[in-house]
Amino acid sequence: MKRILLCVLAAAWGLAAIGCSAPDSQPSASEKEFAKLYKQYSDRFHDKIAREADTLKPEQMAAEASRLWQETFGPHKALLKQRAAELLKDLDPAPAIVESAEKVDGQPSCTVGGKVYIEIASIARDPKASAPQGDVAKHLLWNPMGAAQMALNNWLAVLLDQRAFAIRSLASNHASLTWEALDKNVDRPRLVLRQGPVLFAMDLLRADDYYQVDKMRWLKEKSAGSVLSPEPKPPAAPAAPVKPSEKPAEKPAETPAPVKPPEKPAEKPAETPAAPTK
Repeated sequence: MKRILLCVLAAAWGLAAIGCSAPDSQPSASEKEFAKLYKQYSDRFHDKIAREADTLKPEQMAAEASRLWQETFGPHKALLKQRAAELLKDLDPAPAIVESAEKVDGQPSCTVGGKVYIEIASIARDPKASAPQGDVAKHLLWNPMGAAQMALNNWLAVLLDQRAFAIRSLASNHASLTWEALDKNVDRPRLVLRQGPVLFAMDLLRADDYYQVDKMRWLKEKSAGSVLSPEPKPPAAPAAPVKPSEKPAEKPAETPAPVKPPEKPAEKPAETPAAPTK
């Protein structure tokens, strides 16, 4: 749970930067408007937290962020969609993922950039699942890259062991990873994140004014080893049956030790009556 919370906070910390253009580009009118509204949201949130943080639980803090985001950006859904479209447009195109009908080492496989990749794991959202109940963290999910990064971090926190998860997080801190796009459709974007010989493919769906992750895939180059993607463990071989002659001799039942009767306490001698007083 602690690792998942850290992932959420890390994703939130980077969202402001994700919403801005590169320093050498001229900001668009929508980016300027977004920046103005985001400053209002951020100022209101931090002003409240600075005064009430000692009395707020983490879930209350998250609920307050959702409330203030809705108050600030709720009337500006068209602006959020435009910013999401602009951010997707700025992404580099990702190499096509060509699916293969053949399995490699018992795993689904595909070809990316002429190299064979095997699928380490995948997960998909149930299309019949009901909409999330309660406050949705739209302040973390308003753009596709932020939503994809948060979902991926939480997924890997479950799949990776503690050492591999720590290595991945530390490596990403030293060299940020870059999102690429298989499809820049603002309503159904498809993104790819590459980390060395590992690829993470993400299919998303825009739900009103935030993004949900429909599917995640974890792919690795067939010929490359990586501590971040251990090979699937083969099924354990069944235990060999034990022959009758190999059965250990049964231990004879032990004869219970006789129970020693409790010792009768020594009787206290009768006291000699005291001599009569003269």
